[in-house]
Amino acid sequence: MRVIVFKDRCDRVIQIVFEEDRTRAVAYHHDEPVGELRIGINDDSVNAVATLLNVCVEPAYRRSGIAHTLLAYASREIGQPIRVDLPAPPDLFAFETLFRCLSSEGILVLA
Repeated sequence: MRVIVFKDRCDRVIQIVFEEDRTRAVAYHHDEPVGELRIGINDDSVNAVATLLNVCVEPAYRRSGIAHTLLAYASREIGQPIRVDLPAPPDLFAFETLFRCLSSEGILVLA
């Protein structure tokens, strides 16, 4: 298990706990879960491929940068960008800005 502590945009202390296999991370504020990330890692091939399965942040925390931080640290932990299939509307609008920022940083790539 790996723990990362940071302050979000609202100056709240957030802890991110990564599981040993790096396929799941949970963000906590005051020991309450406020976000979760799940990644599938397919290492059957010569090059392992990480694919985003789910990222969810509680509504009160969505504008505080937790999803961005979860994905950025997950990408760093696995040592490669995370592949993502863009969701179909109406979820696309909520994810579009985050995806655009993270893809420009090399954290997410379109599958």
